[in-house]
Amino acid sequence: MTRIKLFTLNVWSGFRYRGLVRFEEYETPETREARFQGLCAVLREEQPDIVFLNEANPLFPYGNRLAEELGYVPFGHMGVAGLRAGKLGFPLNLREGDLILIRPSLSPVYIGQKHLGGRGYCGNFFSCHFDNLTQAVLTRSLLDDGQPLYTCVTHWVAGPAITDENRSKLAPLAREWGFPKEQVAQAEEKMREMDRCKRTEAQRLCDWLRETVPPDAPLVVAGDFNAEAGWPELLIWQERGFTRLIPREDGYATWDPLHNTNLQTYYVQEARQKQKSLYHQLDALDELIPRNIDHFFVRNLPLSAVTDCRVCATEAYEGVSISDHFALTATVEL
Repeated sequence: MTRIKLFTLNVWSGFRYRGLVRFEEYETPETREARFQGLCAVLREEQPDIVFLNEANPLFPYGNRLAEELGYVPFGHMGVAGLRAGKLGFPLNLREGDLILIRPSLSPVYIGQKHLGGRGYCGNFFSCHFDNLTQAVLTRSLLDDGQPLYTCVTHWVAGPAITDENRSKLAPLAREWGFPKEQVAQAEEKMREMDRCKRTEAQRLCDWLRETVPPDAPLVVAGDFNAEAGWPELLIWQERGFTRLIPREDGYATWDPLHNTNLQTYYVQEARQKQKSLYHQLDALDELIPRNIDHFFVRNLPLSAVTDCRVCATEAYEGVSISDHFALTATVEL
């Protein structure tokens, strides 16, 4: 029996995702370094065997530095990089991607990457896209008995869910912020478009994992799904045989404006400003609601083998939360 501790966190790029030559950034380099040191402190305390990270930027220096400081083997793939060939490209400061860090004792190997959504291409050395792209990265480890364990990190697109409550907010928001009435219908169409994107991401990832991972092998998929349990895109996973690990109730969510200093400092401020469209106004307001949007999904792994699934990394480091998300951890026995 091998005990494996898992840890997933969107580490937050700190970008506003505005700008051509360079993306605007929320924070100073000193604050970003403090957040990195805070992540290192959390990982030293939690001691996970496998770490899933989103929005690492710059991807490979970030992953290599963590691996060297904490004793992991890093695996990653660029997720969004704009126009780039090698070290040359724009935006200058965008080399963001997803990482899996694994203890070397698990003999980890890289399996592959899957593009899930968005128009364009992003590779590790060349990229050409103006749209947001989403992806998944897959690795394999070996347990003590030689059994393989497949692990996948993913990051999906974000957007307000299609609900009666969100629809009912559109007309009042349009009046409050002075958007023309026709933007109500445009915002509803944008919500439907994003819903289609989310379902496509879920289906593409399920299909790729079915084709790539042996059907009887244990599989853990983790990351920032930008969706709550019960949303349509996650119900697709349930229908495909995946089980979500449910964190215990400790009063925190992985997306938690009530407790996260970065959300309180930057996102609350943005929600109080007029956005470029009614849809974006709704999106900014929607981001002020606490939600569990980071998850572990498992296949071929009994729930009886899972212990201590909980939200963690909730304490500020040097007065600042280490990301705009809180982390999720769980221990499994295989």
